[in-house]
Amino acid sequence: MISATIQMSKKVIMRNIIQNIRETICKRRGGHLSSSLGCVEILYALYTTANINKDNIKDFQNRDMVVISKEHCRVGQVCTLAHLGLIDKKLLDTYLHDNGTLGHDIYNFVAGPQVSAVDYGTGSLGHGVGVGIGLAMSNPKRLVYVLVGDGELQEGSLWEGFWFIIQHNIKNITIVADRNYMQIDNYTKNIVDTSSNMENIMAAAGFDVLKCDGHDVKEIQKALKAKNKKPKFIIAETIKGKGMEFLLNELGFARFHHSVLDQEYITKILRKMQGEK
Repeated sequence: MISATIQMSKKVIMRNIIQNIRETICKRRGGHLSSSLGCVEILYALYTTANINKDNIKDFQNRDMVVISKEHCRVGQVCTLAHLGLIDKKLLDTYLHDNGTLGHDIYNFVAGPQVSAVDYGTGSLGHGVGVGIGLAMSNPKRLVYVLVGDGELQEGSLWEGFWFIIQHNIKNITIVADRNYMQIDNYTKNIVDTSSNMENIMAAAGFDVLKCDGHDVKEIQKALKAKNKKPKFIIAETIKGKGMEFLLNELGFARFHHSVLDQEYITKILRKMQGEK
């Protein structure tokens, strides 16, 4: 009974965060809706597994770190942090506003202590693994988690980082890949297929490779906590735009990834939200 209650509680939590993501996007008529909905359970699992809380949030030298390298899920990240009380929920109203605190890029040293929970923010893909390596090596006693996308794996800078992790056996860093088989304007298999054979490639590189359902918080947390003899690489199977997949056919790849939404689509999203309550 207790287990069932906890599971139901997690479902309610996820539904609330997802509603906040959709509402935030609709208010500003744009943003990375599909990417955020596709990895929201991963984000929640990362921030509830990492040792990050209100008491240690500004202890950047010692606390765990979460680096969102795939970047194009900023709305999902800040809505998750707001739900966990790691940023003020009122900040969501500043998303994409001129002179607002929250946007595609967030720099702690500019935005200030109100976003201390955002450990990394540039907007550009391909850099998070290198940043994560630096954070992991600066304090081997803490854990560092880096979220990458399978489309992002086409970036050469990530592979330089992977080789470095393996050669130097950096075991306090965990790479989590959001595998949805898509990138901005197509399926990865039609550009450079970084998705299909990911398990074998990463195992051959020298990682301990685990797979999990990227929409099951409990599975993701189990993978994050699993003991590893070598550096760990987790493949989280996801659906991009989960719950809003119909938008792909109507908007096409690029606009599904990110666009300024017409009122027609905002109405459709809001109606779907209303139907789920």
